[in-house]
Amino acid sequence: MKILLIDDHAILRAGLKRILIEDIGAQVGEAADAEEAMRQLQRETWDVVLLDISLPGRSGLDILPEIRSSYPLVRVIVLSSFDDQQFAVRALRDGAAAFLTKERAPRELLDAIKTVMSGRRFITADLADRLASLIACDSPKVPHETLSSREFEVFRLIAAAKTPTEISALLNISTKTVSTYRARILEKMNMTSSAELMQYAIRHALVN
Repeated sequence: MKILLIDDHAILRAGLKRILIEDIGAQVGEAADAEEAMRQLQRETWDVVLLDISLPGRSGLDILPEIRSSYPLVRVIVLSSFDDQQFAVRALRDGAAAFLTKERAPRELLDAIKTVMSGRRFITADLADRLASLIACDSPKVPHETLSSREFEVFRLIAAAKTPTEISALLNISTKTVSTYRARILEKMNMTSSAELMQYAIRHALVN
């Protein structure tokens, strides 16, 4: 089995790589950002992609649709540092075969790999009810669901009272790009200030 591990943290990649090699005998490739990931996908055939959400430049959620469109046979498991159902729902909607937080036990990751290789999705119990309610719901999207994955990332950081400089550092984008995203988010959500975004996020339980 060939697994491409896409994460910008070298220590985490090393730990996961050791587990994948020792426990299931996988051949493991690595990429630290979206650009290198796409090059790896073009060069070789992979069975599974382990895709971190928080990558420098283009985020994991940003490249997920591209991976699924260009390489439909690849099973993508999205990994996140945040136990956030909004990210999970977006990932699964865009074609991920599973969504796991990095705090999950290694055994659960191995179970997820086994499940997706059998052609099924791996969905944790805490996501099942949320997904079921979304499938059954025909109501229009709420404002934050109109945002792109990257816009949603920036929105959550603004709502968490992060400054443009802090957001720039966290996402590895320029402060000018942060400002562009902020303007786009305000326009899409029909709001005029960061304070409104914060209040909205609190009302919808989108920030801790």
